[in-house]
Amino acid sequence: MPGSRKKVWWICKHGHVWRTMVKSRVQGCGCPVCSNRKIIPSENSLAVTHPALAAQWHPSKNGTLTPFDVVAGSRRKVWWQCAHGHAWQAIVVSRAHSGAGCPVCAGKKVVPGENDLASQFPKIAAQWDMEKNAPLTPEMVTRYSNRCVWWRCEKGHSWKTPVRTRTHAACGCPYCAGRKVLKGFNDLFTCMPEIAAQWHPTLNGTLTPYDVTHGSKKKVWWICEQGHVWCASIASRTGGKRCGCPVCAGKVKAQKQAYYAEMIAEHKKNDR
Repeated sequence: MPGSRKKVWWICKHGHVWRTMVKSRVQGCGCPVCSNRKIIPSENSLAVTHPALAAQWHPSKNGTLTPFDVVAGSRRKVWWQCAHGHAWQAIVVSRAHSGAGCPVCAGKKVVPGENDLASQFPKIAAQWDMEKNAPLTPEMVTRYSNRCVWWRCEKGHSWKTPVRTRTHAACGCPYCAGRKVLKGFNDLFTCMPEIAAQWHPTLNGTLTPYDVTHGSKKKVWWICEQGHVWCASIASRTGGKRCGCPVCAGKVKAQKQAYYAEMIAEHKKNDR
């Protein structure tokens, strides 16, 4: 009878023998060895199915329990030890199925003096903003942490970015590098006032020479002392070539300049 509670003997295609009720088999319960509900040390234990993982079994912290006593799918939490001697606790199945390794080697757990920012990247750690990050210190984060913290360069500029961005991508102060504008330090007006003087007073909208770095690739409108108007990137004007007015330099024909003048007139008309 399919619903019988009588216990009988069964044998699976792999030769495993077990005893259980007919009813449990009808309900889908199969071989306990193949499903890892029962351990046969020489066949389905962790030591046999995952020898490399079993090699990291902690030699003393698990008592009498060994890799031969658990299966790869076990939810038991045990102690492990990596090749570098780091010890940690983790569930057997989480290591067997996800491949999770040593949290210290992976930079997920901090060990001061070994994988923290202060010991691994002392020059970068020297720019740690102690005041803004308090009570967090460089000894409390790993070298490749995704945590976003405050930094302060030698010139006193303050900015916020993840630790990993500094150690892995080697990104420094965005103001010193010209990636961000700091009025009075790296803006066009401060660094090159003579070029900023040719900034067109109306065609750039609300954008001013204080809002861009002197090395910006942004294209803006300019006007020279002769009243010629042209569009060019800031970098082309401040870089090595120091490009000036193309009309005065004879690079732009009168027709093109007339076109610019027409555009300006239309711009002024729309502003009324």
